[in-house]
Amino acid sequence: MNEKEVFRQNIINWLQEAEEKADELWNKDQNQVKLYFKGNDERKPIGIISDRDMCVFPEIKDNYLYADKSYLIDHYLNRHYDNRLFENIQNILDNRTNIYFDTVQKSIGFVIKKNNFVDCLFVKPFDGKIVLFASTYKQPEFRLKSKRYKKITPANRQEQ
Repeated sequence: MNEKEVFRQNIINWLQEAEEKADELWNKDQNQVKLYFKGNDERKPIGIISDRDMCVFPEIKDNYLYADKSYLIDHYLNRHYDNRLFENIQNILDNRTNIYFDTVQKSIGFVIKKNNFVDCLFVKPFDGKIVLFASTYKQPEFRLKSKRYKKITPANRQEQ
């Protein structure tokens, strides 16, 4: 298995665990899910950011995208109940059409455009790693046209 397949398997394993614990975790807020996994809240790589895009994060040397198990499980069960969306993370990183800076949340968004819709992964540097911060799928592209989002290119590092 190559690294990308291993990281995809991390996501699949967490989604399976989410299904097993769905009755206990459904409709909980993010803090309640985090408390549920206290002591067992792994942070694992779930994707690889390309070298061409790493210049957006000059202070980070590790090009893996990480997520905490509790975060991913909470997002899956309580926000985007569709495993296809999470299994698409590497595809967005590999085939992104644009990168945006969210001026409100101070995060970087990798965006893949599909017709008039976009799938987005927003990430933040945290403890020397790039960590999944938010994800949206099948959103109207016009939402990214607000003043909140600044389109950037990897060559123009956005102040964070």
